[in-house]
Amino acid sequence: MTKRKLTTYGLLFLYLLSFNFIFFSTSVEAAQTKPVVMGYYSKDWYTDKDSYHSLAKYANYMDYIATFTARIDSNANLITDFMPSEGIAEAKEKKVKPLLVVHNMYNGGIDSGSAAAVLGDPNKRWKLANNITSLIKKHGYAGVNIDLEAVPPRNRDDYSKFLWELKGLLKPGGYLLTAAVPAKNSDQRNNNWSGAYNYKELGQACDYVMLMTYDEHWFGGTPGPVASLPWVQSVLDYAVKQMPSQKILLGLAGYGYDWSAQAKTRSIKWKDVNNLVNQRGAQILWDNTSSTPYFYYWKGTEKHEVWFENKYSLGIKMGLVKSYKLGGVGFWRLGFEDDTFWQTINQQIR
Repeated sequence: MTKRKLTTYGLLFLYLLSFNFIFFSTSVEAAQTKPVVMGYYSKDWYTDKDSYHSLAKYANYMDYIATFTARIDSNANLITDFMPSEGIAEAKEKKVKPLLVVHNMYNGGIDSGSAAAVLGDPNKRWKLANNITSLIKKHGYAGVNIDLEAVPPRNRDDYSKFLWELKGLLKPGGYLLTAAVPAKNSDQRNNNWSGAYNYKELGQACDYVMLMTYDEHWFGGTPGPVASLPWVQSVLDYAVKQMPSQKILLGLAGYGYDWSAQAKTRSIKWKDVNNLVNQRGAQILWDNTSSTPYFYYWKGTEKHEVWFENKYSLGIKMGLVKSYKLGGVGFWRLGFEDDTFWQTINQQIR
């Protein structure tokens, strides 16, 4: 073989090698940057199958389910009223990774006291981290979603320390660490709802941070959009400056609220809105400022005002996933939605 032929073959080899490297690198990058979808799986009583049926039907659209399973007490114990074994098994069969949700919800309220008691005590904090790791391994979870809400601002550093300690236990086994945190557009350290959550620290410790970009208006407040577009954008504008955008999951609401001055405010599931509209002969309206739908109806002498999410408002929010280059979305909750929700998700990011 001549020197010229050797050089030619050598260049050809290098070209092919570089081509394969570029192709492989691009494929890996594409796989890593493809937005993920996480659905919250809740079992509110033993016979509650709504989330299970949703998982069984729409699993192809999901990457993770987060099972709302383990509640903490003031001694760092985990209380599991309903272990969703059938949901975990279904998820694994459908190639969806299950995550354990660890929360501080109790009888419809939030137990800030237990969160403060555990996070503020280094021994209890370590105990909780170990209990979580053990439960993950026992039931075959792929990781955890920490959903400790209304943590007192004085425990801000304690909360961050807890995540780092938990990460140290989870990382050797390849388990995922995620957290659901209040949405905010500035770092108000003394705010009783959002002050304890250091976005910058969370972005370093967690694999994903799920921003609860819903309940801008809630059942305890005045009528208005559950998640207006300007508000969601303001939250993301702040968040992407504090943490890598690819770690952020945009929170999506599968519900709305029905407000009335004469009756108790109630939540309404995505899938039940059209039935209510038809029953009451209401007309769905559109608010351009918030990019969300709403309507009014009367029940006797009671005037009701309903704000909710539909495929149009969802489609607009899904555009934010692309424009902000987010890691994906998190949805509350499986069983509230219908086909139009998943069709919109599929059209936008799948």
